[in-house]
Amino acid sequence: MLVNLWATWCPPCVAEMPDLQKLSEDYADSLVVLGVNVGGDSPEDAAAFMEENGYTYPSYVDVDYSLALGMFPSPYIPFTVVIDPNGVVTAIHSGLGTYEDFQGYVDAALANAPAEAEAAPAEEAA
Repeated sequence: MLVNLWATWCPPCVAEMPDLQKLSEDYADSLVVLGVNVGGDSPEDAAAFMEENGYTYPSYVDVDYSLALGMFPSPYIPFTVVIDPNGVVTAIHSGLGTYEDFQGYVDAALANAPAEAEAAPAEEAA
């Protein structure tokens, strides 16, 4: 999972969104890109911005920024966190990121995924 904190009025946030969209498309089978709008935008304005720009990855609006500040160690945006399939934060990026930055973080996180062959069958795990 890649979580990106953003706002419609933040030029670096807006600049990296096409790369996040491309990443969500290129890794559709193995990655969830989640936007979290923390810039004081209304849910309607944030949704309209996403739709007008053709961004299809999910985005949540943290109206008072309390959820994001409680979970992530930075009050600055854009701010991106990558979480591997085991639930471990494997990358934190503060400031404008590029497709190549995010792709590197995602590839490293996916490398931490347990191989399917290593997963125990349900009856053995019980």
